[in-house]
Amino acid sequence: MADEFDLIPLARAAALAHNRMYPGESVRDMKTLDLLALALSTLLPLYQRENEKDTPRRLDPDEVAHGRFTRGATRLELPNRPPLRFLMVSRRDLPAAFEAMATLPIRLPRPPASSSTRGA
Repeated sequence: MADEFDLIPLARAAALAHNRMYPGESVRDMKTLDLLALALSTLLPLYQRENEKDTPRRLDPDEVAHGRFTRGATRLELPNRPPLRFLMVSRRDLPAAFEAMATLPIRLPRPPASSSTRGA
């Protein structure tokens, strides 16, 4: 298991992945972060704890596969149970995951440049 002090929030890891994939773009749409969390979850183990004082537990990949990331990668919603919060990944595993994301056979959609609409 990863060292507890090596873990960072999944939402932060998704934001770092966003910076890596879209350098210079500050827009971080929540759904984009959810998609980046999904990509990360296929490449490295996820950890979760019930509250900030609990010891993290490694999530079963099958459990993760049945869930859906929401709220900017801060929650994993699973059928017939409360959502999981306090999701984390190992900081040490991120560089390899980012490299692997760059070689994925599909490209994540580019986030919109602005959410405002211009009149004609």
